[in-house]
Amino acid sequence: MTASAADNTSARRYGSGETLSVQNAHLGEVLMVREVVLQSDKKVNAGSAIGAAVGYGAAREVKGDYRSAAKVAGGVIGGVAGTAVQNGFRKRRGVEVYVRDLESGKVIAIVQADDLPIRAGDKVFLTGKGSKTRVVPIEGQSR
Repeated sequence: MTASAADNTSARRYGSGETLSVQNAHLGEVLMVREVVLQSDKKVNAGSAIGAAVGYGAAREVKGDYRSAAKVAGGVIGGVAGTAVQNGFRKRRGVEVYVRDLESGKVIAIVQADDLPIRAGDKVFLTGKGSKTRVVPIEGQSR
């Protein structure tokens, strides 16, 4: 399990459904960049469930009178560990980028992972459609 496996907030990551399709691209200028925390809003805590199952399974190997107690303890400990791992993946650094679309003059804000160098004053491309729009810096800009 890795943080990037489920990360759909990166301007560098595309889903397979986005490949080989036309993406809108507009030239824009960054007005402001603000640091934010990206936090998962998923209700299901898969880390807890997976950790509990692994802990319970490992405890099944315990022999004797303590087997039932070991299963419960293993499940609880695994669940707590799984939750801790998942929580580490759920909170990541992000940026809220305010961009003026140079074609329309409209100002928009896009929140995405903080994995590209974007600063106020940069010329960028706004690429994508709707909720899949990304801010992509134009390479080779003099700073």
